[in-house]
Amino acid sequence: MTLRTLPPRLKAIGLKLDAAPMEGRYGKGRGGRPWRRLRNTVLRRDGFLCQPCKAEGRTKLATEVDHIVPMFEGGSDAMKNLQGICSECHKVKTQAEIARAGRR
Repeated sequence: MTLRTLPPRLKAIGLKLDAAPMEGRYGKGRGGRPWRRLRNTVLRRDGFLCQPCKAEGRTKLATEVDHIVPMFEGGSDAMKNLQGICSECHKVKTQAEIARAGRR
């Protein structure tokens, strides 16, 4: 992704995309093309903004898509269960989920 692919309102506030996070990984990992399409749809829906940061009044670029309710807790790949999230928020959320899973 390049800066040209960002919506105009994000260009205006100066957000920039790093190298495409999925570059060189196509067809690997989370399900290949169907997941990439769903991921791109979620990021566009969320305006390429991290939803947890947005809820706290910060503006940060979403680089990942996260399951709000993790799959191991009964979540699904439904659009309502997915959110754009920055890598820092995703790391914190994932660590909390791992801790919860360990207590089960």
